[in-house]
Amino acid sequence: MRKLLVFAALTLAACGGGGGGGGPATVATPTFSPGGGTYATTQTVAIASATAGAAIHYTVDGSTPTASSTTYSTPLSITTTTNVKAIATAAGMTESAVASATYTLQAGAPTFSPSAGTYATAQSVALACVTPGAAIHYTTDGTTPTVGSTTYTTPIVLPLGATAATTTVKAMAVAGGFLDSTVATATYVIDPVATPAAAPTFSPDGGTFTAAQSVVIATTTSGASIYYTTDGSTPTTASTLYAGPVPVGASLTLKAIAAGGGHSASTVASATFTINLPQAATPTFTPAAGSYTAAQNVTIASTTAGAAIHYTVDGTTPTAASTLYTAPVAVPTSRTLKAIATATGYAPSAVATATYTISTGGGGSFATLCSSFFNKQVGLMTTCFHANPDYVAWILGGEQSFCSAAQKQIDLGQITWNAGQGAACQAAIDALGCEAVFGGGGSSAPAACDAAIVGTVATGGTCYSSDACATGYCGWDLAAGTCPDTCRPFVALGQPCTVSEMCAPGQSCYAPPLGTPVCTTESTAAESPCPCRDGLWCDFTGATRVCKAPLALGASCDASDGQCAGGLVCAGSPATCQAPLALGATCTPPASAGDPEQCGYGYRCDSGTSKCVSWPKLNEPCDVYPVCIASYCDALAATPNCKELLADGATCSATSFGRDCASGFCNPSLKCAPGESAICSPP
Repeated sequence: MRKLLVFAALTLAACGGGGGGGGPATVATPTFSPGGGTYATTQTVAIASATAGAAIHYTVDGSTPTASSTTYSTPLSITTTTNVKAIATAAGMTESAVASATYTLQAGAPTFSPSAGTYATAQSVALACVTPGAAIHYTTDGTTPTVGSTTYTTPIVLPLGATAATTTVKAMAVAGGFLDSTVATATYVIDPVATPAAAPTFSPDGGTFTAAQSVVIATTTSGASIYYTTDGSTPTTASTLYAGPVPVGASLTLKAIAAGGGHSASTVASATFTINLPQAATPTFTPAAGSYTAAQNVTIASTTAGAAIHYTVDGTTPTAASTLYTAPVAVPTSRTLKAIATATGYAPSAVATATYTISTGGGGSFATLCSSFFNKQVGLMTTCFHANPDYVAWILGGEQSFCSAAQKQIDLGQITWNAGQGAACQAAIDALGCEAVFGGGGSSAPAACDAAIVGTVATGGTCYSSDACATGYCGWDLAAGTCPDTCRPFVALGQPCTVSEMCAPGQSCYAPPLGTPVCTTESTAAESPCPCRDGLWCDFTGATRVCKAPLALGASCDASDGQCAGGLVCAGSPATCQAPLALGATCTPPASAGDPEQCGYGYRCDSGTSKCVSWPKLNEPCDVYPVCIASYCDALAATPNCKELLADGATCSATSFGRDCASGFCNPSLKCAPGESAICSPP
């Protein structure tokens, strides 16, 4: 049950347990908000570092900042083109890299109202610029304006004459501290005999339809162009130019005008299309939902000819992006199937649902046992550590995804599930206590669970996790997200590695001081060299790193090392092993952001009340405590708030260290991706 062991250890590391090594950490590089760029208005720039308590030093003359440069305290006012550079420093940490951002201030290009075009009446053309205080200079003879050209003060009058007159207005804006704007141009034709173009017509005209439509728009005015909108807004000559039939697959309102060819704009033509597509037939399941004593193969069908069926097996609502049905679905254990049908010319069907209960006796399903182990963990977190239930629920949600992914591999036959051994494993899980699960820097499943799942994939065979390999590990690249991959032999003892999964059982991928990580045998006895087996912690404060037994209540500790016995946390000043405090308990606020907390996981000691309070949650302010439950703190916002976590593929912040990603991992391309605690899930 190696993956279960690895996953559980990673979970506890995220909760504050586990050891560390190497030299001093580097302070997070400062970030600027807004980022460098070209702006038409003055800017107020905030500088921040993701390292709590870090001091930021900056320059505005392009020189490289040092710890003696100006210390950042309030946002900078940028009133002229400026190059800002900054570094961040913190006690006991390596100085950050230099961050740089150039802010170029350029006056905004002038705008014209009304816009260029042909008109049958005199016009007064107003000029405007988004840059406050900017002066606008213009010409009306088509020449390029300069600061010596006419200064705009009142609208430019274009009179109506006896014959058509064409005027080209060109304008530029200038402002102190700003680069001159680009030149804006607008050509006006004032034609006393100009008539409006004929209003467009639609074919078919608006109405109610039971199929998607292709709408042709036309005007009888020769040479006129047609402009249209599909959102019900009034079209102008800046709207979408008509170039061919407009596809209408859903209910909407089309509006259009015709203009040009020596004619002014027509009146607005409008047509409303109501599309009522027939709904695809709801899928059916064979055999029907119910209780069975053996695994089932479920056929899914829809009576709509040519329909595609998409389904889920985890109870979630399917969409057109869900798994496409191509063959009967294996149901070896209890689960809920849901399906929809889609077809061209039809609206998606209603969701069909079927729940199958599979009772095979023995130790039950792996998914049930796996969930039981993680439920036991989080239950003990709540009772042993006075953990915040909201925080615990968040942790549990991520862990359950491992259970369902491993179950898929059992369904594929890549892993064999031993129900008899599962019963012994379940009994061992039921007997777990605080010390067994959380004692001394690690967490693991009981030894009785090791033989409950057995990999069947030979070396070189396709795998989705190392559990599937009969021996060795699955070479899936966690950072790159390449999946599936193949089973590979374990890395030899003493050879370079990147994660402990690559090493044989009883070994860890361990980095000695200033050395390269290699597969190293784990020590099982106190005072032996690190790395350590579960139940021990690595003391790296001396000349050599050695494993130590868990510390008892009241013992002095270092909050960075997870040294205390099960049910205890390292907190206080000076730090000692102590029982965590529950919500509302009286506590001593940490002297600085990096100091240990006395309160249980998911709580913090409020400096105003000296009471344990909850971490902030989604949409709650996080300016006092920049860590959120089931969300992330947008510390660069004017009012920092907890925001929704980003999905895989979304752009993440280089300074967030993955805290803004739902997966917890921001890859080198600054995209959220599956992290090292994730499993590559079969389709």
